Amino acid sequence: MTLRGMLCFIGSGLTVVAAAPTPTEVLARATAYHDPHGEWAALEDTTFHFIETRPGAENKTVTMVLNNRTTSMRLDRNGTEAYAITRESCTVIAGERDAARGLMLRNYYLYLWGLPMKLHDADTPLDAEVTTAEIDGAACDVIRVVYEQDTWYFFIDQQTGRMRRYTFYKDEAAGKGELIKLEDEIQVGSMRIPQKRSWYTLPGMKYLGTDILTKTE
Repeated sequence: MTLRGMLCFIGSGLTVVAAAPTPTEVLARATAYHDPHGEWAALEDTTFHFIETRPGAENKTVTMVLNNRTTSMRLDRNGTEAYAITRESCTVIAGERDAARGLMLRNYYLYLWGLPMKLHDADTPLDAEVTTAEIDGAACDVIRVVYEQDTWYFFIDQQTGRMRRYTFYKDEAAGKGELIKLEDEIQVGSMRIPQKRSWYTLPGMKYLGTDILTKTE
């Protein structure tokens, strides 16, 4: 249809329905909100300080020193275990756990605190369909990522691009997984990183704990 034809359609009072966005477009909108100047990939020697709370347990303090330029991380969990990691090489600095544990923790912290930017990784299997949902009164586009062992859903505000929550399923058919609510944000350069992540079981919504990014330096 020509531009004139489109204008005639609009002028005649007919409704023009916008095409649904693609997963790539939704992810681009989320990235524009959370990392507008592409700082995540170039992050150097930035220290993240976390407090992790769990019901019935003492709070843990975690420090992560991240350098994405050199693909390296230094991680200290509550003074009981610490690791220095560069690419796939891990040195155990403290504690009785092994290098495999350190690499697992590296992947955990890098992925969760690097969202939504980490979804740009080349091996991210974005599903072709975008669905919609309402979260706390905000209309969201939902993108689905199907990994080998679990399936994730990311809820992106249609107006702002803010990531409002995500869920993952180990057994999607049975609805077994976890839901992570996001609250507040902390500024790291121009990046807006969700500050509080509260975890709940699916199904049942049993509260599992909250991870809080207290500051960066």
